[in-house]
Amino acid sequence: MQNVLPAPEKTGLNISTLHWAGFLGIAVLVLVTSGIGLPSVLVVALGVAGMATLVLSWLGIGRLAAGLPERRLYWIAVSWCAPLLVARPLFSGDINSYLAQGLIAAKGFDTYLVGPAEALGADSPVTMAVSHYWRDTPAPYGPAFVALARTIAHVAGDAFVPTVLLHRLLGLIGIVLMAWALPRLARRVGVSPSIALWLALLNPLVLWHVVGGVHNDGLMVGLMVAGLELVLLGAAKTGVARPALIAVGVVAVSAAANIKIVAVAGLLFVGVALFRRATPAGRVAVALGLPAGFAAVTVAISLGSGLGFGWVRVLSGVSGQVHSWMAPTNELGFLVGGVGKVFGADLTDGAIKVFSLIGAILGLAVGARLLWLTYREKLHPLYAAGLTFAAMLVLGPVVQPWYLLWTVALLAVSLTTDRGRWILAVVSAVFGVLLPPANGGAVSLALGYLIAVVLIGGTLFVLKRKGLLPEIRLRKSRT
Repeated sequence: MQNVLPAPEKTGLNISTLHWAGFLGIAVLVLVTSGIGLPSVLVVALGVAGMATLVLSWLGIGRLAAGLPERRLYWIAVSWCAPLLVARPLFSGDINSYLAQGLIAAKGFDTYLVGPAEALGADSPVTMAVSHYWRDTPAPYGPAFVALARTIAHVAGDAFVPTVLLHRLLGLIGIVLMAWALPRLARRVGVSPSIALWLALLNPLVLWHVVGGVHNDGLMVGLMVAGLELVLLGAAKTGVARPALIAVGVVAVSAAANIKIVAVAGLLFVGVALFRRATPAGRVAVALGLPAGFAAVTVAISLGSGLGFGWVRVLSGVSGQVHSWMAPTNELGFLVGGVGKVFGADLTDGAIKVFSLIGAILGLAVGARLLWLTYREKLHPLYAAGLTFAAMLVLGPVVQPWYLLWTVALLAVSLTTDRGRWILAVVSAVFGVLLPPANGGAVSLALGYLIAVVLIGGTLFVLKRKGLLPEIRLRKSRT
């Protein structure tokens, strides 16, 4: 691969400096959010400054990643994760919902019928810690995750700290699976394994929202990419060579889909590619075996956990009850609603439903087109699946920064141009500083971000004057 930037010795960049600058930024974030009593404006300012330091360090490492050994990137990942293991849950209160859902299931209630308020009581400390948006809603997750949350509840009860640590352990398992699968998938496409590890494993969104935020997306993505690697490893160019490996891979991806159903898209695209290149007998095996395997795993998890199939009923309804401000379809709805208010009409909910429906139709069309291109061997299945996840983010009714990890994991191993990788990196960087590290009023947030910009801008100015920041010149290149 041709480098898009000057050689390291000409840039003034040093991998160790970038590594430990990123570590320092994470340490600052963990410290100021630890509850040491700082005013909220300073928590935001210093926290965002720490976040930005990590993001800039990560981008700098990306300029050198192609020449770095994989073990060096693994070491950076371990050291960057370490401070976040003892951090308070960051950027989201979803861990409170995980705790509530685990307790509901542990008490024998149907988590797909009742919410925390009904099952645990409206005055329960656990219920009160859950966002008011979710206190009366059933669990939006598949039975694999609810069963894990229930097991954690049996171990930790309603104790918050042990619950956080055990859920973080699940996230770390997902990260380990990513660390194993990403370089292997990258080699299959002809992408540098080191670049794939930098772009996906070291991504700030993994640090902030899997380790720090304790989101179950980390385990879901880890199972998905590991399963896809096993499926591809078990398949030969002319048919099924090692069905046992394929079976294990299908189990892993199916388990991921039983955490969040979106993971099944990866299996669908890989299945289409395998079907295309298989012998007639192999096509029958793929067409029947992959769906049957997914169905068997889903039935086993749903019945074996005792949670049943209620999760299928709530797939389309629960998450969409809250209007995500990051979703483009919702933004259009808010815009129409704002215009309607001028004329005394309440159009927001109706407009959001209309645009969400339009988004769903367009999303299905995009997915179908990408599937066809995959079947025609115009697109690699991993790349097409990554684009499908991207379409879900653009056209779906619910968008959160950590959802970007779905597409990052697959595009990191399948993007074959530097320009594409850097576009994805810049989007990740923006999402990496989008959410503030602390709650506060509009004034505190605005002032905190302003102070952070001044701090980071001043630091960059000093580094530039000292000749430590090189000029960035991108040019087209291919892997």
